[in-house]
Amino acid sequence: MAKSNSTSTSKEKVTGLIYVLSLFLITTGICGYILFVYNSDYRFANGKKDALSKLERVRNFQNAQSEYIEKIMAIDNSVNSIDPSVNASYLKQNLNYEIGEIKKISGDNNNKYDARFKIFDHVASFYEMKLFDKERLSASQKNIEKFKADLDKCRGGVETLKNE
Repeated sequence: MAKSNSTSTSKEKVTGLIYVLSLFLITTGICGYILFVYNSDYRFANGKKDALSKLERVRNFQNAQSEYIEKIMAIDNSVNSIDPSVNASYLKQNLNYEIGEIKKISGDNNNKYDARFKIFDHVASFYEMKLFDKERLSASQKNIEKFKADLDKCRGGVETLKNE
């Protein structure tokens, strides 16, 4: 009876070893599949794709900046040199058209959701306001000169009345 007891114990040991070994192999296989095969580069590829897309957007912005900087400088020179007292509506229309082109950059579908392109809208608004202020200042100066001339005429009329 002792012999059969040790045989069954040895059988149980082998069966237990087979169960543990099969459980270990199955667990190792599942873990290996999850780590190396199933969506293996998902996390790394997304980070890489995000970085590449951000880099591409930065390059697009830099290209737009370099492309439109000359036009912005030309607008700046035009706004600084324009004389609002001269009635040259074609110059003002051309200048407003160029300012509109700069403003349009931030409204394009490709650039609509990129906050960096809003700088073009702000620059265009700045030059619109600068042109408007220049025209308004010129109109105010004309009015002041007209009022001074009217005041001088009035003083002259009062002086002639006093003399008579």
